[in-house]
Amino acid sequence: MLQKNQRFVLYFDLAMAPYPSDAPAIDLVDVLPQLKSRCDNGEAVETIDAERRIIRLSQMNETTLGDGTKAMAMLFCLGDKEKADPGVTNFKTGKIRVFVKGEDEVGGLSVHAVLRMTPEKPGSHMYRMVMEDVTGFGRTLVQNFVRSQFKEICEQDGFTFKRNDKKDIKTRPMVELVGHASEKLKTSIEKGRLLNIELIDYAEEDLGFDEAIFIKEARRNLNLSISKNLPEGEALSIIEKVKLWAKGQGYDRMRVRWRDQESTKPQNATIDTAKQDAGEAFFIRNAEVKFQTPLPDICDKISDELVNEMKKLLV
Repeated sequence: MLQKNQRFVLYFDLAMAPYPSDAPAIDLVDVLPQLKSRCDNGEAVETIDAERRIIRLSQMNETTLGDGTKAMAMLFCLGDKEKADPGVTNFKTGKIRVFVKGEDEVGGLSVHAVLRMTPEKPGSHMYRMVMEDVTGFGRTLVQNFVRSQFKEICEQDGFTFKRNDKKDIKTRPMVELVGHASEKLKTSIEKGRLLNIELIDYAEEDLGFDEAIFIKEARRNLNLSISKNLPEGEALSIIEKVKLWAKGQGYDRMRVRWRDQESTKPQNATIDTAKQDAGEAFFIRNAEVKFQTPLPDICDKISDELVNEMKKLLV
C-alpha cells in the first residue's frame, strides 16, 4: 500500500545497447525529443496482456539538476481492467465505502521517474535514473514500454546503419533498466531482522497427467517464515544453511527478505543457489523520500514536490 506523503525510490541505469549488436549506439538525445512529442500528443500509449492493461507516458517535463545538468521528469500511468474497485473504511465506525468505477474506467497506478539526459561518462550510453518503487508497476513494465516506444520512433524516423558498407539495416536501442547495487546482504542484515526466505524453481516436472505436455513452465515455490526470536547474528548462518538445502532439493534461486533498522520498507535480494555465496548478494539501492502534498495511487500530472526530492538523489 502506498503512503500518501512518502515514496520509496529505486536507483537504475538506463542502458541504450544497440540492436543489432554490431550497430552503432544511439544517444538518448537522438530519441528523447521524439518521445516527448509522442507524449505531448497522447501517442505514447500501449495496450498489453491481451488488452487487459494499458500503459501511458502521461507527462514529460525537462528540468535541471542541482549540478546544472539537464534531466527529464516522467509520469507513467498503468490502467488495469482486473484491478479491484478501490474502497475506504471509516476510522471510527468501520463503515465501508466502495468507489464503483464508471464506464471505461479501470483501476490504475502511477510511477514518477527522473532521467539524467547526459551519460554517466563521455561516450557511454548509460544514463542515471531514479524511479518510484510501486508494487504492480515495476521495472519490467516501464523498461519494455520505453523499449517499444523507442522502437517505433526509430522505425518512423528511419534509423539505419550499413552492414559491411552494403545493405541498410534497421537499428534501435535495446533499452534495459539496470538496478544499482546497494550494500552486500551480509552488511545490511547485520543491522536488521530476517523476515522470510522464498525458494524458487522453474523446471520441467512430471505433473502426472497427459495435458502436462502443454504446460510451458512449472514454478515451484516454498516460503519459509522466520521467527522474531532468531538470535542476533544468526541470520546469515540460517540463510546459508537454507541455501545449501535448497540447492540439494533442486531449487535454482532463493529470495531473502529482511527489514533494515534504518528503513521502514523491507529489503529483498535474489540469490543463485548454485553459484553465489549468500552473504555476497546485492540488492537494488533505494531511498525514502517525503513530501507535503498527499499523492493518490494514480496521478493525472507530475508532482513537482516528489520530482524535486527525486532530483536530489541524482546529484
